[in-house]
Amino acid sequence: MSGRLVTAGLLVLGSALIVSAARGTLWFDELLSLQWARSAQHPWQLLELYRHDNNHPLNTLWLMLVGEDRPPMAYRVLSIASGIATLVLVWMAAGRISAKFAWVPLLLAASSFPLVLYASEARGYAPALACLLGAWLVVSARMENGLLWRVPLFWLLCLGAIFAHGTSLVILAALGLYFLVDRRAQGAGWTRLAGGVALWFGLPLVVAAAFWFFYLRPMIIAGGPEYTLPVVLAHFFGYALGLPGAGGGHLVLGLGGLLLTAAALVFGRFPDLATRVFFVGAVFVFPALSLAATDTTYLYFRYFLVSLPFLYLLGAPLAAQIAGLSRGWRVVGSVALAAVVLGQAPRVAQLIALGRGDYVTALRVVAEDSSPVKTMVANNEMQVGFALGHYKKSHPELGPLVLVPQRQAADQTAEWIVFLTQDDPPASPQPAIVLHGSSYRFVSMHRSAPVSGAHWALYRRSGFDQISPTPAGGEPKEQGEITVRDGE
Repeated sequence: MSGRLVTAGLLVLGSALIVSAARGTLWFDELLSLQWARSAQHPWQLLELYRHDNNHPLNTLWLMLVGEDRPPMAYRVLSIASGIATLVLVWMAAGRISAKFAWVPLLLAASSFPLVLYASEARGYAPALACLLGAWLVVSARMENGLLWRVPLFWLLCLGAIFAHGTSLVILAALGLYFLVDRRAQGAGWTRLAGGVALWFGLPLVVAAAFWFFYLRPMIIAGGPEYTLPVVLAHFFGYALGLPGAGGGHLVLGLGGLLLTAAALVFGRFPDLATRVFFVGAVFVFPALSLAATDTTYLYFRYFLVSLPFLYLLGAPLAAQIAGLSRGWRVVGSVALAAVVLGQAPRVAQLIALGRGDYVTALRVVAEDSSPVKTMVANNEMQVGFALGHYKKSHPELGPLVLVPQRQAADQTAEWIVFLTQDDPPASPQPAIVLHGSSYRFVSMHRSAPVSGAHWALYRRSGFDQISPTPAGGEPKEQGEITVRDGE
């Protein structure tokens, strides 16, 4: 009974965190997908016209079906439902590995900042995770009958994962490896094995190949900051395990995470060889092969997100192994687990408190200005322009706002400047700046939680005292041009 209560409590906790984090305004990546959903006349155009790394076809189709002018939560329903389903599926999958310690991966998943983040925004990661976990549960079921429903269900889940996010191909390859090892271990001959592969994986392979050649290969990468592989690995393991910011220790964090994962794969108690081989493929081999086969100029930790629930599932066999060791090792394991969960808490709390940015409030600050012409210039015109265009529709008070293109800023002096950044902003923003001979004073900072969203700093042209005063200190800084930085 106590085990059921713990499971139920963790499921409720994880679901509550996802729903709480799904409140708030849509940010740029969601708005861009929504724009494509509005522009497409037919569902197949989502693949034909928008070969872009921000277009996750299954999610964009959902946005298309939801329609225009809906609350932000409505656009995030698919991700929310998928995120909650992911928690249930993690628990089921962990029970198949180690029933006694199934609560460990569930605890890791329920408290995970990256899982809560991507299960609460309108993108394709959460549906991909749910489909991939479901596919593994179906293909690893120990039953001889039921092929008439299991195989079509497996196809459906594989196709859902492919169209949810292209990185799902990494886990689908690991599923194929699992099938080969598992069926061979059960005594299947090569002829029967070949037939089983054709039956289970024929359709997904054909669709995956077509998706690769038609959609993924010609995909446009929008650009963004360029990270090295050690930095990306540090981000991945840092967010996955609740570690503090990497600072200058990216290599240490990345290698530490890899070593911990390798230890779980080598020393963990798995029910059979096929399961161990699957996890080696899902968290090591096929992610590494995908790096070797693709352009890594623009590389982000979320590209490895499909491996994250399987990384957490390693907690079950590792806990089973530690439980059989000395008391000292059990204490170490308990402390490490508690540290991971507690390390996730600050970022999750920030996500719930700040969301992905408070753009409506920022725009209202400008809209409430007494100047008859409410003009703005921004360092990232695309992101600010998308937010302004979208929220004008649902907030009439924002109607008078005009975003002046940077190329016209010298000829038409803007009343406001919006500085947008996705990096951590300074604790004390520059109090005053000068742009094209006009002085601007800092008014307010509108912050976002980590990773998704953006921070907006608002500056007002000097000489209008009705705006809240700027902090004291600092000299005006000349800005001949506002630097444009593309979003991720």
